[in-house]
Amino acid sequence: MLEARTYRAESIQAALLLAKAELGPDAVILDVRHLEPRHLLGGPAVVELVAAPGSPAVQRGPGTPGIPAIPAIGDPVVLGLTALGLSPRFAAELVQAYRQGKGPSRDLRRVLAARIAEYITVAPWLPLGGRMILALVGPTGVGKTTTALKLTAAARTDGFAVQLISCGGDEAHDARSETLARSFGLPFTRAANGVELQRALRMTSGQLVLIDTAGANPFDPRAIAALEGVLASEHVIVALTLSVGGDLEETLEAARRYAPLRPRALILTKLDETRRPGLALGLAERLARPLLALTTGTRIPDDLVSASTPALAELAAWTLERLERRAAVRPPS
Repeated sequence: MLEARTYRAESIQAALLLAKAELGPDAVILDVRHLEPRHLLGGPAVVELVAAPGSPAVQRGPGTPGIPAIPAIGDPVVLGLTALGLSPRFAAELVQAYRQGKGPSRDLRRVLAARIAEYITVAPWLPLGGRMILALVGPTGVGKTTTALKLTAAARTDGFAVQLISCGGDEAHDARSETLARSFGLPFTRAANGVELQRALRMTSGQLVLIDTAGANPFDPRAIAALEGVLASEHVIVALTLSVGGDLEETLEAARRYAPLRPRALILTKLDETRRPGLALGLAERLARPLLALTTGTRIPDDLVSASTPALAELAAWTLERLERRAAVRPPS
């Protein structure tokens, strides 16, 4: 019997994000209800979503008829993927899928996408059917402000009412954010603390609200605690924003330090600034948070890719092709 759990948020997407973050990509949606505002003075309506864990994936053995055997852990291409952070099982299955699916490009990517969907959860970020409040948190320099602008501008282009709130408590950060937002004609406001943020959230009618926070040192508990106090709201979805250009273990350790903020989603940036963009696959699997988007440059909003298994399959195919080519020219030991 399925163990049902209830999630409440201001949009179907936000509630689904909460369910997937806790139950995984195969969460079974049992019921969705729209509730009226719970306060006498009104306020946003609430979506109540009931979900349960899905059935565990069937493990494939090495002798499945018609399918190449899963490569050994010592396979050089598998080793290349595990160096990017992928688990040995995920890496081996991707290599198997790549070698199985060689042929028409569309077929290969379809096979890769099917495998990726078993290990990485992706989720929509556009607020269909309600309101989505996303707070971007992460270390300094990962591109949170640019990413917030990309998301806000892309949503506005698609016809959504948007609002960008800078909540850094840092004058220089807020000033830079305001200058950029005004240059793109985006609605912008500042919030110096949690009280001002709650006031700004009550006053905005935006369907998508992006909260841009100043960089917080993940190894400073006081900085994390201060940010936790500012973002304390049941309707705010915290999206951990990380660059794929750094050291894998350092990035994973930094991500663990943001645990007090209870991040429910993941955004990965700067895939264009590394020779190993496949790290995005390893980070997404290891951090086990629904992936919302990837960024591939500084252009607003052009260099933004909404997360999807086809997009990740494209990245996987690019990575696997290079690893296979490198393994083919490696001299025998």
